[in-house]
Parts: sequence; structure tokens; C-alpha cells
Amino acid sequence: MAALIIRDVSPALHQRLKQEAVKHHRSMNREIITILEKVVGESRPGELPPPVKGLKPVDPQWIVDIIREAREGRP
Repeated sequence: MAALIIRDVSPALHQRLKQEAVKHHRSMNREIITILEKVVGESRPGELPPPVKGLKPVDPQWIVDIIREAREGRP
């Protein structure tokens, strides 16, 4: 893999990239590569799609209920 150094990044842009990486659950490096691939149009085969946001947070009781329903054969 090749390496790339980007100089003179403004503090505001650096902070925005960091926020986007956190939002997408990625490292800053992975976030920047993803952005570059979208702009340049190159995609990596077999790469996973961005994370999916659920409708509600997953809590332990919800997991227990889902397992119980599966064991009982209920939808």
C-alpha cells in the first residue's frame, strides 16, 4: 500500500474530519480514504457498506426478548 502525507490542513478541517470519522465509526485514515474513493470513483471490491443506524438503541432486555421469541418460534 502506498502512503500519503497531507500538509497544511486547517484546524477546522481536521476537526470536521475527526467528527465524521467518529460519526461513521471509522478511523480518520479510513474516513479520508472513503471520502477520496467517493470523489475519485474508485471502490475496493468486497468493502462493507457504511454502518446502519438503528431505529432505536439496542438494550439488554431487547436482546433477551428477541432470543426468547426465536426459541418459542414467535415472529
